[in-house]
Amino acid sequence: MEDTVFIQERVRSPVVGGLFYPEERKDAEPRLAAFMEGWERGQARVIIAPHGAWDISGRIAGAAFAAAETGCISRVVILGTIHREEEGLFLSDSGFFQTPLGNLQVARIFCEEMASCSTLFEINDIPHLREHSIEVLLPFVKYCFPDAAIVPVLMGSSRQGLISALARSLRIVFEPVMRDTLVVLSCNISMNMDEEKARLQAEECVTLLTEKNSVRFGEGIRSGCISACGKGPVASLLESGLVNNMRGRLVSGPLIQAKGEENKTVYYGALAYE
Repeated sequence: MEDTVFIQERVRSPVVGGLFYPEERKDAEPRLAAFMEGWERGQARVIIAPHGAWDISGRIAGAAFAAAETGCISRVVILGTIHREEEGLFLSDSGFFQTPLGNLQVARIFCEEMASCSTLFEINDIPHLREHSIEVLLPFVKYCFPDAAIVPVLMGSSRQGLISALARSLRIVFEPVMRDTLVVLSCNISMNMDEEKARLQAEECVTLLTEKNSVRFGEGIRSGCISACGKGPVASLLESGLVNNMRGRLVSGPLIQAKGEENKTVYYGALAYE
């Protein structure tokens, strides 16, 4: 592929393989096929999918990837959040990311172009080596787009400066090549200790995402009304303007509720922009 240059030969190994999803191809591949089956197919260039364990959220992630354009995707930009107390925007310096279906190549040119857009970016693999938010979706990427290269980006914290820096880089680097690019956001729709608040926050999040309301979404982050795990990268997407001329919709049907860490109520859903 023209735009695939390897940062180095190091392979980023899984963190939660065998825990959140199967480690072996013979186990993972049929599950991916089942997750994708029955959903409406689409032509989305941007999707939002959850990063829970496959037993809980795999079927929802399947809805997101079923809605994605499949015909001409050369690269997949995949944006995730960091679950630890860490601030920054982190690109990987591995050459490949390992999945049960085989390795995914990292596109150096696009990583470097993003890094050149702001001093807030770091090409630093250490955050990637400890984080699962991107990892659990990579087998879906390999299953649906086996020849695509990836541009993996992690955001630590949802500070406005980071949101704007990522938004600007997405606009500058990928707007000219959206014809053969898929953007994947790893995001759980809401998370709260209070079940009713989690439900209301999930409904508000979906409304703002389908309306593409960047201003109210940012206000919701600052006020605490938006509790999505992955809210920072999603805010960047909305601010970037990449989806301004696209139709946003919930593609997974009713939101799924589960219990997460510290007994928090988590809502999962999948959205697509076409």
